[in-house]
Amino acid sequence: MIMNYYEKNPMTSLIILINAMMAVVVLTTGGFSDLINLIEWGALYPPFITFNNEWYRLLTAMFLHGSLLHIFFNMYVLFYLGALLERILGKWIFLMFYLGTGLLASFAVYALGDPNVVTVGASGAIFGIIGSLFIMTYLKPYYFNPYFIRSIRSLTFINVALTFIIPQVSFYGHIGGLLSGFLLYFILVKPRLQS
Repeated sequence: MIMNYYEKNPMTSLIILINAMMAVVVLTTGGFSDLINLIEWGALYPPFITFNNEWYRLLTAMFLHGSLLHIFFNMYVLFYLGALLERILGKWIFLMFYLGTGLLASFAVYALGDPNVVTVGASGAIFGIIGSLFIMTYLKPYYFNPYFIRSIRSLTFINVALTFIIPQVSFYGHIGGLLSGFLLYFILVKPRLQS
């Protein structure tokens, strides 16, 4: 079953594996609650980007998480929706999409967020996937069954609402990811879709 999933969704599988491996690394070197530990492993900390030119943090932060619950929910959504989008786009375009939405979300956090807050998580890229699928339910509804269309629209609205309600989540990461998903839909997704 695992090999069958990997064969159909190699990039999604690889991304999940890297996130899981980094969770183990963080756990065994100080834990999720140790902000210094997260920063050492590549968390997005704006002063280190601004003053030390550590731009790689825009990427590395996408593979780190703040708790086991955080990584579980992100990887759960990625397991299903990432796999779906990968099958639509193909593995290499999907990888470009995933990294592109994640980097744009990270940049939104860096440029617009609180410079003293440490940010981690795959949520930006996952919101990008959600945003792209959300647009598809309107522009290409025949790709999905009615149940999925209702589900992805509900998931989008619920997650946007939670972004405004829950103080611990990265507002700019989530909204930046969603908007980048809208943008990259037209650049990367739409050209791959059959009319």
